[in-house]
This record gives sequence, C-alpha cells and structure tokens, in this order.
Amino acid sequence: MKQTLAPLSVALLAALFLPALFLTGCVTGVGVGVGTSGTSVGVGIGGGRTSVGVGVSGGLGASINSYGDFLNNGPNEAYLNNKAGIKQLDDGNFEAARKIFTDTLEKYPDLPDSTYYLGLTLIYLGEREAGFGLLKTYRDPYYYRGTSAVQRMAAYLEKKPELTPEEIHKAMNRERRDGYDRDAQERLEMRRETW
Repeated sequence: MKQTLAPLSVALLAALFLPALFLTGCVTGVGVGVGTSGTSVGVGIGGGRTSVGVGVSGGLGASINSYGDFLNNGPNEAYLNNKAGIKQLDDGNFEAARKIFTDTLEKYPDLPDSTYYLGLTLIYLGEREAGFGLLKTYRDPYYYRGTSAVQRMAAYLEKKPELTPEEIHKAMNRERRDGYDRDAQERLEMRRETW
C-alpha cells in the first residue's frame, strides 16, 4: 500500500524543526530528513548556516535560511587555515586573521575563500578601500553566480560609508550564499533534465 504525507503533516513536521533556525552558531553538521512518495521535509544545521526545507515531487519547494560564514573549496591545508582565520575574525583578532588569510593566499594564490575573508578582515581593520578592492576581484571559477554576487555587492556596499563592518559582513555573507545557492539549484535542474 502506497503511503503519502498529507500537506498538514508536512507543515507540522516543518514547524517542529523551525526552532533549529536559532542554532546558527553550530560548528558541526546535523541533518534530518523525512519523506514518502515524493514529499519530504529536511533540516540541516551546521557551519554557521541553518536550513529548513519542504519539497514535493513536482520540483517545488521552500527553504528558510540564516546566513553565516562558510568555506566552499580549496585544499585541506587551506581549508583548515581559513577555518582558523574565520575563528580569529569572529573573535575580533583581526591582525591574526589577516596573517592567516595572507599566508594562505601566498601559498594558494587566488583561493576564493581566502580572498573573500581577507577582504572582510581588511574592512574590519579600517582598510575599507583595500578590503572592497579585494572583494571586487573575488573569483570562484566553479560558481559564476556566487562570484557575480560577491563582486556586485562589494561594489554596492563600498558606496555606503555609514555601514559598520559587521553590517557589511552580514550583507556580503547573505549575497554570497544566495549566489552559491542559485548556482547549486541551476546544476541540480540541469542534472534533472538529463535523468
């Protein structure tokens, strides 16, 4: 016998997981998914980003996200360095963060994550022109929309001297994550077309 989740059950399951949205500081990842016959509810927590989503078989879905720092790519050593740099940045140790990101870029030139976080660090240090200049050169060859989002937002925020570094950081993270999500969604849709 074929079982399906009623729309009310899906909404109830999503509502049960909404409190997870407030756990955005998690360092480890946790995921939960429930679904039958094309309807699914899932929650993921970790890496400074929480996501709750509901999807149905027709390819329709909704997701609620909170935005935080994340690392996307790079060799393991660079990833670990960038993770340590983000910790220093979050702790307010901006000179230590600058050193970590600069050293990582010397060994791995043009690494997107290091470029991004060094740009933000420079803004925190009061070197706005240099920070925005670096963010406008940000380039991730695997994520066109993510790249465009960072460059475009940096050019926009540069013209807003009234914004604090924290406000800039949040806005940049939101735009970067949304760009990466659009790239991922496009890739998923392209894969579905080939199935």
